Amino acid sequence: MLHHVPQLLLKVVSPLNYQPEASARASDTSAWNRPRSRFEFVLKLLTCIWIAFALLIGLNQTAHASGETFSIVANDLQVDVDSRWIGCGQGGYCPVRIRVVNRGPSRVLTFRITKFASSALPLVKQTRDVPQNATLAFTLSLPMVNATTNGELRIDEQRGPFDEMKHPLSFPESNQWEQGRPACLLVSPGTVDPQQFEDGISTFRQATGLGAGGGHPYSGYRTQSLLVLPANSLPASWVDFSGLDLISIPIESLSKLDRNTCTALLQWTRCGGTLMVTAVGDGSNGIDSLAKSLLAEKAAAANWSWSDARLDDRQVAAITHVDTSGGSSSTTGPPPQNLPGEWSQASPPFRMNEIGLGKLVVFRDEPFPGTAQDWYWFLKSIGGPSRWDLGKRIGQSSRVGTDDFLLFLIPGIGGVPVVMFLVLITIFSVVIGPLNYFVLAKRKRLHLLILTIPGIALVTSLLLFGYTLVAHGFGVKARSRSLTWVDQTNQSAVTINRLSLYAGQAPSAGMKFSRDTAVFPIWPEHEGFEAGQVDWTDSQVLTSGWLRSRTRTQFLTVAHSAERGRIEVTPQANDRLTVANGFEWGFRQLVVSDEQGRLFVGTDISAGASIDLKPAAPEELKQIAEAFQEYPLELPDGVNGSGPNSFFWNSPQHSRRGMYLPFGVPTTLWHHQESLMEQTRLQLQSVPQWSSAETTSKRTYFGLTTQTPNLVELGVAKAQELASSHIVMGKW
Repeated sequence: MLHHVPQLLLKVVSPLNYQPEASARASDTSAWNRPRSRFEFVLKLLTCIWIAFALLIGLNQTAHASGETFSIVANDLQVDVDSRWIGCGQGGYCPVRIRVVNRGPSRVLTFRITKFASSALPLVKQTRDVPQNATLAFTLSLPMVNATTNGELRIDEQRGPFDEMKHPLSFPESNQWEQGRPACLLVSPGTVDPQQFEDGISTFRQATGLGAGGGHPYSGYRTQSLLVLPANSLPASWVDFSGLDLISIPIESLSKLDRNTCTALLQWTRCGGTLMVTAVGDGSNGIDSLAKSLLAEKAAAANWSWSDARLDDRQVAAITHVDTSGGSSSTTGPPPQNLPGEWSQASPPFRMNEIGLGKLVVFRDEPFPGTAQDWYWFLKSIGGPSRWDLGKRIGQSSRVGTDDFLLFLIPGIGGVPVVMFLVLITIFSVVIGPLNYFVLAKRKRLHLLILTIPGIALVTSLLLFGYTLVAHGFGVKARSRSLTWVDQTNQSAVTINRLSLYAGQAPSAGMKFSRDTAVFPIWPEHEGFEAGQVDWTDSQVLTSGWLRSRTRTQFLTVAHSAERGRIEVTPQANDRLTVANGFEWGFRQLVVSDEQGRLFVGTDISAGASIDLKPAAPEELKQIAEAFQEYPLELPDGVNGSGPNSFFWNSPQHSRRGMYLPFGVPTTLWHHQESLMEQTRLQLQSVPQWSSAETTSKRTYFGLTTQTPNLVELGVAKAQELASSHIVMGKW
């Protein structure tokens, strides 16, 4: 870990700075001339050179999974920490798992993750009551919002900090150079050779034009794709998995997980992840065991729609090999046959099923290590980078800025009113200066300048303050664009929400989100994280910089929540459906497909209402498609193109900071239009072109709501919503 390097070098070079006492030098001036002293000096110097060279070489090699395990023992406390993790290259939360044993009196402890030296890192804290002789285990989750990878764990008590109870931490690297390289967490008690998995990823990238090795264009830097952890190292909240793309776990290990961890894995899958359950075996017994392990109801498991892997997807022209020690790649000829560890093709080795917005994949056997061709097959079958690249799924990266920021501004909230302020300041300068002087001089009352100057300044300040108050006020304005998938069988819902906020005066309490909501900040191009705190004590509270006064602020949130509301559908005679709205919100338009896939349409369905739906006419479907496009992602009036100049309305303020990113980090690799939410909305908008017999999912519904569903979190208690759009969909 690079944060250990200064201490290591200090220990090595400290003998080089040794200065003998004056008396010793006087009594033994020939000490330096001793062969042993000269030899030790040269040896130390060569050691320092070797360490520096190794560091330079290491910076250009594979970026390994971050973190470590360590213990801090002091003040009658033993704190065991596991910070090993992978992923988070485009955002998400990095979990630091903590286990505390208190052998002293009961106390209240605050655990903090703070920045290391001058690095920019959110301050994360959680306060816990630790009784005497108690053992407490929890997770401290750090949102990865910039390129910083170094921090420090500190433990404080109410009476003051424990100076000796702190330890440096390292976090996953920002990965902006390798689109389509997934981060996979493998749950296993042993070790696994990742070479075939890495080669399968590189083969897919090469075959699809993403490049083979990827990485930094000026070095051999590349990101490790696989981390192996034991089952007891898994966190128990789905947001802690939010930075991952794939999770692989044997069904035996899954069945032994505690309820909270197992639930977290299932929630993460519903929120868009891909869960691989391995060594399930053949037949229905394996699926039944899987349903029981995932705490799924038998009725839901019976309705799972499995699709087998297609052998045609396994074909690949050439295998791309990547040297994991240096990032170099080479392409070989056609894949060799019958390699050790190759998946059996006697029957499909894996099956897939949609779970919420994610995908559940079951393997008959254990897939690791497999072959490069096998993993190419798997990655192609599950849907490509749009499925297993976090930046693609959410449409942006929280670790760099994006030029998509301008596409989702709040109507009526323009840029800084530079022209108006210049006019007022010009008038102020003329009035307080020459005009004030000439008027008083003409009346021979120049002694009144000591009163008129501060008076005019006060009036001008009040005018500026009043103009600002009238223009934007002190409240919070919000714009929200959400998509909610309701799982009526399991009484749960997943909500993806793009949120734009503008606070005339930032709330003193900050922003508050559920613990089950992953928050991804969206930065303007060439902007980034400056300061902020996250308090996990009671919920997820974001303060001190996340929402600043009179500053455009955007987030993308992914939330998993319980939802008992439902749409009840009853088929009637004469090609009609009776629909009962059991949600707490109404629908402006609602489209329902029956058991044959035929579409039915209803409008203005209030909460708790029950109406009859008739078959959809083409004109009605066109009206619904137009309603879905009412508030599109587009540039506001007065903004031409994108980029930092446009954001500040052609103001030179964009040059104040952040314009010189290290190594020219790209900021436009991921776009919100390509996200899972926007692609789903785009599919729903094309409903007039649907063929009910071919493309319509049976027993499903979707609609545009009349108000903001209670599942959509705005982060602030009171906000005035403008140009918001909310779609709710599900399966009845």
